[in-house]
Amino acid sequence: MNLKKFLVFLVFLCSCTESKKILPNSTGSSSEIIFVVDDNIWEQQINRLVHRVFSSSIPGINKFESNFKVIQINNKEFTSLLKNHKNIVIVNDSINRIVSDCFAYNQLVSYLKYANDTTAFKYECNRLFKIYYDNEIQMLKSKLSTTINDINSKYINNRFDIDANITKEYTKTVDSNNVVLFTYNPSNDEVIKHIFITSFDYKESFDIDSIYSRTNKLLKNHLIGSRPNSYVALEDRYPLVMYNDFYRGLWRLQNGFMGGSILIKPILNKNKIIIITALVFDPSSKKRKYIKEFEAIL
Repeated sequence: MNLKKFLVFLVFLCSCTESKKILPNSTGSSSEIIFVVDDNIWEQQINRLVHRVFSSSIPGINKFESNFKVIQINNKEFTSLLKNHKNIVIVNDSINRIVSDCFAYNQLVSYLKYANDTTAFKYECNRLFKIYYDNEIQMLKSKLSTTINDINSKYINNRFDIDANITKEYTKTVDSNNVVLFTYNPSNDEVIKHIFITSFDYKESFDIDSIYSRTNKLLKNHLIGSRPNSYVALEDRYPLVMYNDFYRGLWRLQNGFMGGSILIKPILNKNKIIIITALVFDPSSKKRKYIKEFEAIL
């Protein structure tokens, strides 16, 4: 690292030691990450690799939606306004380091080393991706914490011995022997969301085929369409994929025209198997925000 680069990097690093009392609130979307890196290094060496990791497609949806939107700027463009962004990665040639609340509150800043070692850089990118992914879920949990329905959440905890922070927008619409269903379906909104929780004894099979079969039975029994022989089912043309403790896939309305994303979370709890299923219908919007929301709630 030459002296000029070192001094610039030192300014970045030292500014993170400022008193948190004078820090502004972070800005920007949690789904965006700003990469601060020299234009030539970005275009000629790391652009594609960074996008392959951070702009990868969200698992379990049939249309491409990236996990993060990547924004690249150079050091001269890294002004005070952009320093307040929620997610920042500063590429340098000396250290890997993560700092919370560096330039602003509720912010995650990473110093990412690139020294012409693609293998090491790729490893660090994958590690940072998981950190930023989990941090976004935690931030969303914190945001949703003010909208939790304490009665429903405590009911789920007492009945199934799990934590599920059901928000106030959901109404309990089914409460049977082994199934509880919470629904969001307001008359003034085309968005429909469902959260199922069911349990059964751990004497039976607990594999993907069993989960698939039980989920389909659950959907067919409780989500019925207006047409004859119309009901919700898993979309078998898109196999379920596991990511971050959730099976992810699609659902469709048999003999109908509706469909959307679905998340399934199996939990082994003592001698019980608990399956949490969350699905959404919103034909006019992307599904990223709903998938992240379900992960935060469940």
